[in-house]
Amino acid sequence: MRVLVTRPAEKALKTGALLERLGHQPVALPLFHTVHDPDGARQALKRQSWAALAATSTEALKGLDAERDAPALRDRPLFAVGAETAHAALVAGFTRIFTGTGNGEALAEAIAAERSLFSKTPLLYLAGSLRAPHLERRLAALGVPFETVAVYTMAPIDHAAADLSVAIQDADAILFYSQMTAMRFFALGAANILRESASAPLFLCLSENVAKAVPAAFAGAVRIAGAPNEESLLSLLP
Repeated sequence: MRVLVTRPAEKALKTGALLERLGHQPVALPLFHTVHDPDGARQALKRQSWAALAATSTEALKGLDAERDAPALRDRPLFAVGAETAHAALVAGFTRIFTGTGNGEALAEAIAAERSLFSKTPLLYLAGSLRAPHLERRLAALGVPFETVAVYTMAPIDHAAADLSVAIQDADAILFYSQMTAMRFFALGAANILRESASAPLFLCLSENVAKAVPAAFAGAVRIAGAPNEESLLSLLP
């Protein structure tokens, strides 16, 4: 199958290699590129003795070394949204990592279950400047004290209509890993291109929240991963 990968370039390379091993033809169409702020991240980590940390993307931990940048926090709990982010935390040198199920609201529930941690100091959420609000909204509802610091930005990439058409043409499936990416894809005019295609591709979405960004006209072609991870997403491919 010809599979369109909408992830940032570095991650699209890894996904493309997986797709090739599965016998598919990957086509990269990155819609954002990541701009990191490692100095901002280090300053936030050192500002106070946070009770715990949270991260919902590997990008939040890029370039960090716990021993160098946050030795006092190295052994504090770090709540990671899923296995990929948890691995990034381990590589960064954090030792006490909670691995979530890939859902921001579920991660908030897990954090709230450790409420005694936050009796004196808040949680630090290392985040992107553009992000889904699910974790923060649920933490606030549960009364968990936290502070969000944006340590990276997802900068949008523009694609000319002709280039977008070439990328989409003959696609059998399109992979969406985030709601923001799916929204960006259709904001660029992809729906008009797809309507002119002989048949609509499958829209493979990491979660129900991601699927909400796909226009209702294509609802019949939407497939949602059974679990919010890449293995489950790619298993949707015929």
